[in-house]
Amino acid sequence: MLAAQLICRTLNQVLILAVCTLCCHLALAQQSSREGLFVVQKDGKSGFIDRTGKVLIPIQFDSANNFHEGLALVTMNGKKMFIDATGKIVFNAAYDIINNFSEGLAAVNLGQTRIPNIGLISNPGKWGYIDKTGKLVIPMKFTHAEDFSEGLAAVTNGDRDHGAFIDHSEKIIFTLPLDVTLGFHEGFAGVLLSGNVTYYDRRGQKMSVPTEYGPRSHSFSEGLVPIEINGKTGFMDQNGKVAIAPQFEDVEDFSEGLAPVKVGSKETTWCPRDSSGSREGFTMKWGYVDKSGKFVIPPQFESAAPFAEGVAVIHQCGEAFFIDQTGKTVLKADFRYASSFSGGLARIERETTSGWMSGYVDKSGKIVWQSPKSAN
Repeated sequence: MLAAQLICRTLNQVLILAVCTLCCHLALAQQSSREGLFVVQKDGKSGFIDRTGKVLIPIQFDSANNFHEGLALVTMNGKKMFIDATGKIVFNAAYDIINNFSEGLAAVNLGQTRIPNIGLISNPGKWGYIDKTGKLVIPMKFTHAEDFSEGLAAVTNGDRDHGAFIDHSEKIIFTLPLDVTLGFHEGFAGVLLSGNVTYYDRRGQKMSVPTEYGPRSHSFSEGLVPIEINGKTGFMDQNGKVAIAPQFEDVEDFSEGLAPVKVGSKETTWCPRDSSGSREGFTMKWGYVDKSGKFVIPPQFESAAPFAEGVAVIHQCGEAFFIDQTGKTVLKADFRYASSFSGGLARIERETTSGWMSGYVDKSGKIVWQSPKSAN
């Protein structure tokens, strides 16, 4: 029984970490593309283009991350290294795991191993932090280390009961048990432990939260954060007060003054019939509310993302398109998938007579880059 409980707890932690990691990656990818360079792939290799589609750094790497704070992590011939915006190698990075730079530091790991075919961590190894010259500035002594945000980073030393937030000088600001955190955003950090999230300010003071909040991956955005009460979702302000009453089936973060929310509908929206004559429909619909909770764009979409750079991407009936803040469709083509705009471009996927293609589109609808979609 004890072994089963430990396995379940570990699985839970891994799932929470996966959710948080995905969110962090999405946020960081959006940030990095604003630096003017975008990762592209061709024939199994990676390189970088600018927002016009011009290749600025040759497509030569085995893999590449987006740029963060002027540096990008790439691999070539089995070696990991950071390059600058000209493609010049700044330093080699001989670590097992290397995070992107955040606030001038990058978390690095040696020795982490996972159980084959399962993915659970069998040995956490040791984590530390390097600076932009590759120098190890915070020693390899943590069993868990996260990116810096608003001057602080979450670490653990031994197990989750020995967690803390440290500053850039490695000074412990406050201690607390943790599995993983969402980092600091707008002065508060969401800390996940045993499937629940609690919010702390920079002094380590716990916020009183009127909710049965589960392991969701939201941080404060524009002063509000999603909460769940009695199976319905709304928003809480930074004083721990309910700002928009829980009434929705699901929500996303506020961005540019609006938030996507999902509600049930008695009417089914039917998608076009496919080649076999069958079709799908949906009754759960997304729209957008303002900070008073009033619908600005009525619920009508199958899926909706937060606004970015003035537009929001909608996925519906197997296609993707973009709307403005009035709900008007402003960009629509034969996209099957699209990301939010960042740095003037959005990543898209489309199906052509030559097969699946992936690339980038600008706001005029021009596809500035496309290549066959990788099998990965």
